[in-house]
Amino acid sequence: MSESEFVRFLDAARSDPDLLARYSPMDLPRVLFHARNAGFAFTEADAERVIGRLEAGVIIDKDKEPFDGSSTLWRHMWGTRYLDYLVDHVVARFSREELS
Repeated sequence: MSESEFVRFLDAARSDPDLLARYSPMDLPRVLFHARNAGFAFTEADAERVIGRLEAGVIIDKDKEPFDGSSTLWRHMWGTRYLDYLVDHVVARFSREELS
């Protein structure tokens, strides 16, 4: 299991609207279970590390903002499913090369 597998999952969700729609309503334990059955091998800890790194990259490197509660990225989370937020507002800010 690895962080690269979670990145592969996020990239697949970005590229495949049906996959995103299928996983988006699930909580993390269900995502982990179903993703593993679909061939993605990652843990909750892998997901947490990748998400933290990507969010920090958006806020600090791309938006040039302080990493605190004032970041404009956090507002995108409100009123949306978490996986949708990750794919549409975090992963979308990175090229495939940057995600690797």
